[in-house]
Amino acid sequence: MVRNSTKNCKKHKHKLIALTLLLVALSFSVGISLLNVRSQRKSYASNESAYAVMEVSSNRLLKSSNENAKLPMASTTKALTALIVIENIVDLDQIVTIPKEAVGIEGSSIYLKLGEKISVKDLLYGLMLRSGNDAAVALAIHTAGSVEKFVNLMNEKASSLGLKNSHFVNPHGLSAKNHYTSAYDLCVIASEALKNSTFKEIVSTKMHVVEGENGEESRYFANKNRILYSYEGANGVKTGYTIEAGRCLIASSERNDMQVVAVALNYYDYFQLCANLMDYAHQNYKMVKVIDKNKSYGEIEVKKGKKIKSVEVYSNTDRYYPVKADGSENIDARVSIPNHITAPHDKANSLGEVNIFINNHLIFTEKLYSIYNVDKKFSIF
Repeated sequence: MVRNSTKNCKKHKHKLIALTLLLVALSFSVGISLLNVRSQRKSYASNESAYAVMEVSSNRLLKSSNENAKLPMASTTKALTALIVIENIVDLDQIVTIPKEAVGIEGSSIYLKLGEKISVKDLLYGLMLRSGNDAAVALAIHTAGSVEKFVNLMNEKASSLGLKNSHFVNPHGLSAKNHYTSAYDLCVIASEALKNSTFKEIVSTKMHVVEGENGEESRYFANKNRILYSYEGANGVKTGYTIEAGRCLIASSERNDMQVVAVALNYYDYFQLCANLMDYAHQNYKMVKVIDKNKSYGEIEVKKGKKIKSVEVYSNTDRYYPVKADGSENIDARVSIPNHITAPHDKANSLGEVNIFINNHLIFTEKLYSIYNVDKKFSIF
């Protein structure tokens, strides 16, 4: 009996050891699998992140990191999509009949149905507030005739804005080869878009209702952009997320007559980052009038004029620029005009320019004009 008991104990001991080794092996295998999953997730997401904050009227970059890196941008793509639609369609109350190409698009959706009729304006709200990928396709086809032709418009617009690190292959931002932008370029796109009052109104809206017709239920588009609900002066613009792009955001706000836009690409805490960037801009910069249309920038002698012996020159517009609030930046206006002109002179023709420098760095040039025409002195010779 003692021998049998001893044998049984040894058997149980061997089983226990085998079971322990099996559990260790399984744990190790599961651990390796989890590491592989995490590694795989990292490989899908960009290894790079970038951010930037810009003043809208001047496109002055106020703070940034890795701002020129070419990165995927997910649904922040739709800022350019919306701008192109608004610029190319005069009547936003036009009715769109939803084509089959816009039905069942993967990702975020406003659940469009084949043959459904909905206005361009309502589709724009669905695009920017609810990030409808189906709305993006419907708008692209309605605007340009096909997605491919619309994408051409997107790239043409990027080129016209002088963007060097952007290329688009779709209107919604779903991951695709050669679909990318940079934090700087996206700031420029958003700045251009925010100068359009219709775009600005749409992206600042918290809720939009599309009334149902013929017994259909109404659609309620609540804006996904949390910045609008939590940040003082917030007025836009667009969230975005894909596994490849990570969390992306274009945020915008206006305080003390200064409109800024912040971009975060592939940041987990993208809302907080953009809030911090906009805080930095509003706290450290202020808008200063650097060109005054009511100020004379010089006087030019007129030769062979009928009665006028000289003309003063002015800018046709006021210009403002963001400068550091601590007064550390020196603003210098340098005027370049001729000593004299010979009549006649048409006031539509420029008579020189004023160059605005900040700390000896040229920031822009403004043309100067006389405020009246100059007639030539009558002569029989």
